[in-house]
Amino acid sequence: MNDQIGEFNNSNQHEESIRLLETIILDDKSKPMDLYNAYFMKYTTYKRIFNYTEALANLELALKYGLKSHDEQKIRVRIDVEKLFLYYDQQQFDNVKEILKRLSGTNLDFLPPYTHALYLSVLGSMATKAEKYEEAEKYLDEALVILHKDNPMHLPLIYRKKIDLNRRLNRYDKSIENFEKGLYYAEKYNIDVYIIGMYMDISTFYSRIGDTENALRTQHKINELNTFYDNTNKSGKLHQVEKELLTSVEKSRSKKNQFYFIIFSSISLLGLGILYFLYNSGKKKRIVIQEKNKEIQNELDKVSFELGEVNANKIDGKNYNLTERQLEIIDLVKQGKTNKEIGAQLFVSENTVKYHLKIIFETLGINKRTDLLNL
Repeated sequence: MNDQIGEFNNSNQHEESIRLLETIILDDKSKPMDLYNAYFMKYTTYKRIFNYTEALANLELALKYGLKSHDEQKIRVRIDVEKLFLYYDQQQFDNVKEILKRLSGTNLDFLPPYTHALYLSVLGSMATKAEKYEEAEKYLDEALVILHKDNPMHLPLIYRKKIDLNRRLNRYDKSIENFEKGLYYAEKYNIDVYIIGMYMDISTFYSRIGDTENALRTQHKINELNTFYDNTNKSGKLHQVEKELLTSVEKSRSKKNQFYFIIFSSISLLGLGILYFLYNSGKKKRIVIQEKNKEIQNELDKVSFELGEVNANKIDGKNYNLTERQLEIIDLVKQGKTNKEIGAQLFVSENTVKYHLKIIFETLGINKRTDLLNL
């Protein structure tokens, strides 16, 4: 599964990644570790298109299910390492430093080679920012060795960081050499995000050394490449795929429930007919028939409740002056969804969901989320 998702992402088939992963997430038979792996790979997919909000949300869901496994400690460390990468990419360096302190002294030998190399690259970059250049070069060279051996397609990630390090050391020829090597591997494996990244870093390099002509030339190249790599549009398509799959599964479940209801009703009616015949055959069996009728009626009531409880519990928005969006949020709360999950399904932020819930509570005269379940 990891290899398949990797192939899809490397060839920009992110929608196919989401389709494959959602089949696991929406499968009632999926175990906690299946869900952990599925959400983790969704995190990597959204990270590849720079949608850090969705990436972090899926990473948190991966942690939720991963903690139900026997490798709780390793799961926590792995998630921390991935959060480290997210915060670094967003230049949230205070969070980066906090996680590095938490990971200090932790055994990271269990990490995959690629992840270990990225961890070393973050250490190298932070050392560069602290002007500890010898230490930075050591970390980055170690990361290059790992990736040359196990994952050469990701070498551009390290060469990008060496461009800035060599600039600071006034080794401009080395910076250009790092750019050329990184671009070679990015183009060899046809990974658009790495190609753009290499040009972005060499453009910054030229700007900082005062080479305006080359800085403008590389910036034009970046603009040209970006027309073929629309991350916002990609994120929207992935959301649409998730919504379509969820709708499909819900329809399938609804049809299945209807089928079971028809079968159960037919059997019940047949049973009622038999009991009615027995009732007419003798007064001595009346008590037994009455008891059977009661049992069957209870079962019918139970099935009717289970199939119709969502509609039965809906709140009339007209009576409370609630909007359609607020009624949707109430229904999703009753389904047990968190604010993050509601936001993802409705394509709004978690803060927007919280804002709507505040209005809902005030309008309905309730104080907490669980009060909605009783309405």
